Amino acid sequence: MTTKQRVYWISVIAGVGLCLDQLSKWFASYYLNGWQMASYWHDLVRLGYRENSGVFLSLGSELPAPLRSVLFIGVIGLLLVAILLYTLKSEDLNRNQIIGLSLVLSGGVSNLIDRVLNNGAVIDFLNLGIGELRTGVFNIADVAIMCGAVMLILCTTHNQNVAVQKT
Repeated sequence: MTTKQRVYWISVIAGVGLCLDQLSKWFASYYLNGWQMASYWHDLVRLGYRENSGVFLSLGSELPAPLRSVLFIGVIGLLLVAILLYTLKSEDLNRNQIIGLSLVLSGGVSNLIDRVLNNGAVIDFLNLGIGELRTGVFNIADVAIMCGAVMLILCTTHNQNVAVQKT
């Protein structure tokens, strides 16, 4: 894939994901802020506004604010730049891997924007589950990151299986 094609795929996927996430967070902050969790579809989906100063499942939310800023804005920002450069420059990536990395970039950048604009916190508003078996509260950016990670794992596993079969 040419650099121009890579830029196109990264821009489209990351741009659409970023816009969807930011729009959904605006909706959550405008319509759900101050609400208790509201239940829909026989309690399969719950919606409610939350601000998360940690990362996945609120990990690190107890850390001092300056350390959270360094880790969750500075280090993650550098990691996202590294992922972008790797995605643009690596000749070994196939289209599915580029899509997966673009999804990770999309969610990561959108959550990073939240942290910068929202005093170090991201807006979460979705919760899924059946009965007592429930997810943590999350957002669309988290979905993009997880989908991208799953794509990368599946692509890597598939590529390793193909390489083993060729030997």
